[in-house]
Amino acid sequence: MIIEGALVGAVVGTVIALFRLSLNKADLIRTDMVQQAVHGGRPLGLVTLALILIAVLLSLLLRFEPEISGSGIPQVEGELKGLGDQCWWKVLPAKLLGCTLAIGGGLSLGREGPSIQIGGMLGKACARLRHTSLTEERLLITCGAGAGLAAAFGAPLAGALFALEELHKNFSLEVLVPTMVATAVSDYVAVNIIGLTPVFDFGITHKLPLKLYWTVLVLGIILGAFGVFYNRTLAAMQDAFDFLGKAEKTPSRSTTFKMLCAMAMSFLFMFIKPEVLGSGSIMVAEISSGKFALGALATLLLLKFLFSTASFGSGSPGGIFLPLLVLGALTGGLYSRVLTSTLGVGQEYIACFVIMGMAGYFAAIVRAPITGIILITEMTGDFSTLLSLTFISVVAFMTADMMGGVPVYEQLLERRLKNKNLTPQEKAIVEIGRPETAGDSIQKERKIKASRGRERRAIIFGDVHTGSYMDGRQVMDLKLPPGALITSVRRGERELIPGGRTRLIGGDAIEVLCRRSDIGPAQRILDEKCHTLVVPEENRDGLILRVEKDHPEDSGK
Repeated sequence: MIIEGALVGAVVGTVIALFRLSLNKADLIRTDMVQQAVHGGRPLGLVTLALILIAVLLSLLLRFEPEISGSGIPQVEGELKGLGDQCWWKVLPAKLLGCTLAIGGGLSLGREGPSIQIGGMLGKACARLRHTSLTEERLLITCGAGAGLAAAFGAPLAGALFALEELHKNFSLEVLVPTMVATAVSDYVAVNIIGLTPVFDFGITHKLPLKLYWTVLVLGIILGAFGVFYNRTLAAMQDAFDFLGKAEKTPSRSTTFKMLCAMAMSFLFMFIKPEVLGSGSIMVAEISSGKFALGALATLLLLKFLFSTASFGSGSPGGIFLPLLVLGALTGGLYSRVLTSTLGVGQEYIACFVIMGMAGYFAAIVRAPITGIILITEMTGDFSTLLSLTFISVVAFMTADMMGGVPVYEQLLERRLKNKNLTPQEKAIVEIGRPETAGDSIQKERKIKASRGRERRAIIFGDVHTGSYMDGRQVMDLKLPPGALITSVRRGERELIPGGRTRLIGGDAIEVLCRRSDIGPAQRILDEKCHTLVVPEENRDGLILRVEKDHPEDSGK
């Protein structure tokens, strides 16, 4: 799969590089349009007409392919769990055009989520055109998604980590190597088209001294709480736009009305605070240079927060990655200004707080701290802040977790599933663990069996972590969904063909063959029983059960 991964990476790198160039051109056109309108050089009616036209086109694209709504990451994550089957040839053109129009129209959205979805669909296109198995298709979707993020941000390592940590949720070599090849090739192709300049082109001239690391702890707590508030505000904005859409009787008119509301907000901010339009990535370098005073940073933070959550809540195509990083940078810059004015902390450390603000806010919202640390490091091109980035990411992550916050992409995926007409198999995946009557269970099982004969099958990979529930237990104790089968257990250089009584031990790599509809349930069981550390049980004599690697039942056949 390495050659296929490289091919997908090359295609994705080319497409995303051209996508970035189109967004840059759209930003230039919008900036010129705003300046002309504000200074009276261009008729106000022409600007209004352009935004209305963008709103109508966006509504038509959303009616043509509803899966282009939002960032696209929940759609890819859902498909990898067996909860969807996107039409790649409809998603690709609609997403590319839709995002260009939405961001060009001024909405505070990012390119990273769309790039991940576009990359995933390009990987799926390669698989479908080659008539590969479902296992290879899922792997190429993962390769494409990681390559999309790598090309969007110039961050190949972060692209691979995000695809594995957030989407595929598996770090086996079968997935890791092709994905890293795809992200590396994608980044190489992209930089040859758009250049080597980092996304955030500023440096750290003064490292934060160790005696001020208590300020990192406080900032991490603030960012953790702010991240939970962001996710809840995002859900509230989606509810608000859904309520506005209900005023229209038909779905098509409802979508058009929501897009018109979004463009009306963009029109207002053209005259109130044009700095908050678009993703706002240019603002990060300005914040780190100390351009904005305390009051200006507070105003920008408030308006950018409201506009970015409202832009996403409208359902327009576009992501939240870049806007949330800008919000983190604003928070870090504001925090640095407060420390300077109250405690006399040197303003030369503002760039450090800006970078830490981005990493901590990302960890609190997305709950992928490793990806966040690597992403910020690659985007800034500065490796001198790894210690502080790690510290603040852990603090923000723990704070958000203790406050009961939900990772944003899980939240968005759950919302999409509630509003989607699911197949019987997909309902079975979503409803795992929900109470049901015996009659409901029998009826649902009949519906699933009636359509399962047409299902494709895939192999998913997992590792048995030392100290997990399955460390030392027999294969039969895993209790996979009916029809799912462990086909191979790799133990070091040996490969075992397991039976029900074969014992698994920490470090084993397992392959599970299952139906498409069982991917989600099987992955969930692997996460709970193979990947989660548990306190070891004791036998009747009070001795901890241990399993030797040379157990006679592990010899295989």
